[in-house]
Formats: sequence, C-alpha cells, structure tokens
Amino acid sequence: MTERTEALIAELARDLQPVRRLPGLGGVAARVAILALGLVAAQLAFAWLSNSPWRKPAFASVDAWTIAAHALLAAGALAFALGACVPGRERLTRSGALLVAVALGAVVWIGFERLAAWPGLNALAPGWLGTTFACSLGAIVPAALPALFFARFASRAAPRRVALALLFGAVAPLGLLTAPGVLGCAYPDELHHVLGHLLTPLLGALILCSIALPVLLISRPSLRA
Repeated sequence: MTERTEALIAELARDLQPVRRLPGLGGVAARVAILALGLVAAQLAFAWLSNSPWRKPAFASVDAWTIAAHALLAAGALAFALGACVPGRERLTRSGALLVAVALGAVVWIGFERLAAWPGLNALAPGWLGTTFACSLGAIVPAALPALFFARFASRAAPRRVALALLFGAVAPLGLLTAPGVLGCAYPDELHHVLGHLLTPLLGALILCSIALPVLLISRPSLRA
C-alpha cells in the first residue's frame, strides 16, 4: 500500500463515528414480549390479591376471541416494527403486515358483533366515559415501558418510516396488556368494551407514538430524512 493510499484512507476515516452493534431482532422481540407479559402477570396478580369487585362472573367466548385477536395483532405489529427498523428485512415486514391485517379483520368482526347487542346511548350508565377512559389507561400506562424499550432500539437502528415503526412498536405490547382488562372488566355495556378494551391497542398506540415520536426526532435529527 502506497503512502498516498494510506493518506487517502486516513482522510476518509477521520470523521467517522464508531459503529455500535445492534442487538439481534430475536432478542429485541423476546425482551419486548417478556416485559409486556411480566406486566400482564403483575396486573392479574394484583387484581386477584385485591379481590377486585370488577371481576366478571363468567368468561365469555367473545373475550377469548378478543384476547386471541389482540395476541395476533401483537405478534404481527412486533414483526412489522422490527423489520421496518433494519434494512433488508422486507420479508419480515410483509409477514408482520399480513398478520396485522388478519388481526384487524378479527377486531372489526368482534366490534360489529358487540355493537349488534348494544341497546343504544340511552342505556349508558352515569360515569360511562370516565370508566372507559380508566380501563384504556390501565393498558396504555404499563405498555409505555416496553414501547419505550422498542423506541430506544429504533433510535439506534435505521427505520425507513420512523412514525410507522414506533406506532407498531407500541401496538405490540398494547395487544398483550389489554388482556387483564378484557378478563376482569364487568362493566355492563358493549360500547365500553369496544372503546375501552377492543380498540385500545390502536387508540393507545396513537397516544404513545405521538409522545415518543417528537422526542425521538429531537434526540436523533438524522432520522428526519
């Protein structure tokens, strides 16, 4: 190697920043899932130990379908979000998008089935809005922790669409953390269950993403492109 070549290499490498190795996608997925499931277990244990009066007298089949649809939504959203953060993982992104589409179809079907049995606005009990909001927050607040972990990973990766990656990264833990509310809420209104539980993974992800996205763009200006 000539002196001129060595000088050129040194000149090109002068301002390069050290490269940090990204963790494996399987490890990131496992950590997000473990965090979310650990929080689910903690919520269920607290409800059982506190002998909550909101326990349902029986487990309905529609609740089982809701939990299954949310679990599928969580798996698809996590696959999509992880694939969107790393170039060359388009197949993983497409697989995640397919699972999300199937899960959303199931959510829409469950929503229509619930609302078909809804007697109307006149049947709403006093304090309905506050109770619905509280049930949604019961999933959104704990989901912020695994969503924050994913956002930290996304900030070190190279997401093609930052907003979409963060949105689906928030949907994933929310799809799991709705389970305690679905299992335990005995509020007697179908609209409450649609807005306060069934649609919480989508509505809650919009809230979490609207908080995380500006912070991420401010801390990592290179992601704005």
